[in-house]
Amino acid sequence: MAHNNGVNVADPLAQETLLKEMAKKASGDFEAFLNQSYNDSSLGLYHMSEHIRRRVPQIVEEKRGLINLEKDLEITISDTKDSYELVKSLQTISNFENIGNLLKSTLDIVEATKIKK
Repeated sequence: MAHNNGVNVADPLAQETLLKEMAKKASGDFEAFLNQSYNDSSLGLYHMSEHIRRRVPQIVEEKRGLINLEKDLEITISDTKDSYELVKSLQTISNFENIGNLLKSTLDIVEATKIKK
């Protein structure tokens, strides 16, 4: 005698029918589970592809902006280096030293003239 959900089944034909029904129900439940799993996966992939579709153009535009910024920075760094070298070379020009000495002597003469007056 087989036992099913608290119900005794004595007839072998009834047992077979009952087992077929149980197998069919289990198969249907498993199929529903698989369909739900596939749908969840498909929905996840859809959301991911939508996110990618929206973000990729923004990321490309940001990358272009960064490339332009990098070029501007390279130009600025080059200009700064050139300016530094120019100022550094100005210190070695003797004419500027002579002009500085002449200005200093002129100021000394002006001061001496003021004191005499």
